[in-house]
Amino acid sequence: MYRQRLKQKTLLLVVLFGFLIFLIMPGTRKESEQDLPEEGERLEIPKEEEEEEGTVVVPEEVWEMPGADATIRVLILAEDGGIYHEGKELMRDYPGELQYYEEEQGWVIVNEVPLEEYLCRVVPSEMPSTYAKEALKAQAVCARTYAVWQMREYAYPQYEAHVNDSVSYQVYNQIGVQETTSQAVEETAGQIMLYEDGPVKAYYFSTSCGSTTDENIWEKGDREQTPYIAGRRVGESGSGRDLTDEDTFSEFIRKKHAGDLEISEPWYRWSCYIPLEQIQKNVEKWAKIRAERSQDGILLEDGTEYVLEDVDTIGAVESAQIIARNTGGVVQELLLTGEKGTLKVRYEYNIRLMLGIPDGEIHKNDGTVANGGNLLPSGYFVMEPMQEDKAVTGYQIYGGGLGHGAGMSQNGARVLAEEGYGYDGILQYFYHEIRLARLE
Repeated sequence: MYRQRLKQKTLLLVVLFGFLIFLIMPGTRKESEQDLPEEGERLEIPKEEEEEEGTVVVPEEVWEMPGADATIRVLILAEDGGIYHEGKELMRDYPGELQYYEEEQGWVIVNEVPLEEYLCRVVPSEMPSTYAKEALKAQAVCARTYAVWQMREYAYPQYEAHVNDSVSYQVYNQIGVQETTSQAVEETAGQIMLYEDGPVKAYYFSTSCGSTTDENIWEKGDREQTPYIAGRRVGESGSGRDLTDEDTFSEFIRKKHAGDLEISEPWYRWSCYIPLEQIQKNVEKWAKIRAERSQDGILLEDGTEYVLEDVDTIGAVESAQIIARNTGGVVQELLLTGEKGTLKVRYEYNIRLMLGIPDGEIHKNDGTVANGGNLLPSGYFVMEPMQEDKAVTGYQIYGGGLGHGAGMSQNGARVLAEEGYGYDGILQYFYHEIRLARLE
């Protein structure tokens, strides 16, 4: 009897003790069932991943000039690319006001439009409206910042126009207003990028080859004045390799790098062939024109020096040689040797003109073929001489990227947005040490 009561008391104590343990540690079973890691193993979630899609950043800093209600004056180019129109009729409708100036050569037309309405027609013209929302918002801030930079003075003083509507500035009203891009403009209303005490030159381009460059690719560029456009590797496979070295860049551009953001983009890598005869045609067409617009972009060999002279032709082109690269590997100087002289061609735009293939084909990264044009797709390339009977007949070109390669890559921005970056994070990725402010 005593033993039976002892067993009952012992069993009761065990049950009570177990129940007490259950009350004291209510979360133990729940956490073990979910296989949660220990506290010390948990990873911090990046800010971009914490924010819900569509989060709007409201900068505290204010930039007063121009105000939020500013207007921009855009010179509308004629169909031939010039400033003179035969008549006052335009193919598209325009917001704001149209002003007409009658000149002997024809009509000059300027569209004065509120800045935010201008952007609603720039953003869809510069970036597909189907791109991820945060990429569109990054594009809106870039376009607004670029416009504010240009509004400091007139590109066409006689007509008080800040910009024209072409790729020379920003493409405007080539595609009508789209809901997604207008929403991107609205959700970033008035926001611009600043560096130190002023707006940045918010350059952007289509697609990178896995690397960007700085402002020295242009004749009037000065990387010391624009340190926020420093050039960088675009992706996770960055290294300390010097891409200005010819052998290093050749190895880089001939391969695909797994960590590059745009490795799946059609223009990430491309190749084409240019015969010497086409280079000669390009020189005869463009050298004189570009020399007249430049101080040192097209130079003719004179003894041991290269000088700015009236260039008509250098005769039959015999060879082409890359002699200098800028930050990120973009070609900075090209020598073209002909039977009557040698040209030194400087800066990416001039170089791309001299190697354009308007009647050729370009083989893209995705296996498709595109028609060539007056400009080579980018300045990121290497040249391999092709020979017949031991004589050079042309060059096989292996390149990457589309556009000038400075500032924000638009397709890189899209990929970052798809990975969870907010538009402010995208801008910080491509522009070094910038901050957001708002017009007021």
